[in-house]
Amino acid sequence: MECLQFLLFGFNVVFWAIGATMLGIGIWMAVDPGAFEAMNLAAGAGMDDAVWSAVVYTFIAIGALLFLVGFFGCVGAARADRGSLFLFLYVISVSVIIIMEIVVVILTAVYWNAIGIEVADSMRNDVRIKYHNETSTDGLSTSWNNMQQQWKCCGSYNYTDYFYSNYDNRTGPEIRVPYTCCKETENVDKGACQRGIQEYIHEKGCYYALLDWLNKNAPIIIGVTCGFAVLQLAGLFIASCLINSKGRKKGSAA
Repeated sequence: MECLQFLLFGFNVVFWAIGATMLGIGIWMAVDPGAFEAMNLAAGAGMDDAVWSAVVYTFIAIGALLFLVGFFGCVGAARADRGSLFLFLYVISVSVIIIMEIVVVILTAVYWNAIGIEVADSMRNDVRIKYHNETSTDGLSTSWNNMQQQWKCCGSYNYTDYFYSNYDNRTGPEIRVPYTCCKETENVDKGACQRGIQEYIHEKGCYYALLDWLNKNAPIIIGVTCGFAVLQLAGLFIASCLINSKGRKKGSAA
């Protein structure tokens, strides 16, 4: 059983360290005004305030959860004589996390189409209302410009998302789409592109480019997710074995 204790302790030292790191980064991002600019520079793209807040509080929530679970596991594994309470708390915490993950997977599978439509409509709303221009330094506009150039896409569904948008209304009839939507080839007429001539514009919408990226990286995402799930199940199994072993020892001692 000592081997199982060391194994469980090792698992949870990693979880605890990851949680502490994420919690520290999350708190730093929340309290330091310069963190927003630093992260934007490091990522090479911009984020609007809503996305930034989501990232910050996600880091804090996940970091705090991993920190707490890792603490329960480490103390439960290290204190063989009085660790059963902490092991029990660890088992309960990991079980709740696994149940939540299963629920999230099921809901995502059931409502995948609805989630996709919501994401696409939200992206279209950003294009039509919040996007400024190609040289704007605000987070959302910078993100869209980088995405359209790197993924060779335009708008959410397609380039017509820009028609009659706030951007279109500000620039006038001669400029209907940003030049970041234009194809990057020698024979491209950027003036015609910005007037909305289809043959010079990236045909794919950025929502569909996002789906392509997810499909391309699905093996990596699934692999990392499965690896994390295996670690959770292994920790749950080891902790349960330790609890049962301590229960048997107490029973034999009585």
